[in-house]
Amino acid sequence: MKALQIVGHHNSGKTTVVKELVKRLKLGNNIVATIKEIHDPTFQLDTLNANSHVHKTAGADMTIICAEKETDFLYYKKLDLMQMVNKISADWLLVEGFHEFPLPKIVCAKQESDAKNFIDERTLAVAGLISHSKKQLGNLPVFNAIDHDQADQLFELISSRVFPMLPYVEDKCCQLCGLTCSEMVEAIVQGKKKFDDCLINQQEVNLKIGDRNIKIVPFVQKILKNNVLALVQELDGWEKGKTIKISIN
Repeated sequence: MKALQIVGHHNSGKTTVVKELVKRLKLGNNIVATIKEIHDPTFQLDTLNANSHVHKTAGADMTIICAEKETDFLYYKKLDLMQMVNKISADWLLVEGFHEFPLPKIVCAKQESDAKNFIDERTLAVAGLISHSKKQLGNLPVFNAIDHDQADQLFELISSRVFPMLPYVEDKCCQLCGLTCSEMVEAIVQGKKKFDDCLINQQEVNLKIGDRNIKIVPFVQKILKNNVLALVQELDGWEKGKTIKISIN
């Protein structure tokens, strides 16, 4: 799943960028998921008069609301970004907010000083209201997502530059490539590395739970591989060099 982050201050044009990119991604028959970060501490979808709120006050840890046109999952706690990502199966994920999480990103801003608060090595482009006064910011192109042609250009840029999500394992658990996942994202965006340089994607041990592939850090891969081999080598039918498949129901 490819993931792109859209960040910036309030009313800088983030949602407009998300809308225009989603529209274009859907023209290619992509499955598109979006995540929106909300900073208002009083915000909640559940209302005091709703039956679902009764479930919540009774002590439910989560409630699923199923209606004719949509199904909503309500978790009564804040999830971190990877907890949400692990529940998503899509071709593309657009994340509005969560600016500290290391994803390739578009910065939206009203003016240059606002943009500089968010621009870093992971930035692909700038967009938002600043596009009325700037066409370039440093070495970054500036796009007006409301303009059809410029929105098309922004879409072409992200289509060619955004890559599948890295495993985002803890820094101490991997660094097979010599970089943390955050540093690898920066290096890929800057053209210094490629997605295939992430060595954990070339793992020897593959774990699949349901339909989801689970990334395994090298230390755990080694433990699993050595223990499985030690057991299987004692069985009739063992052949060195053959792929071993185990399914647990």
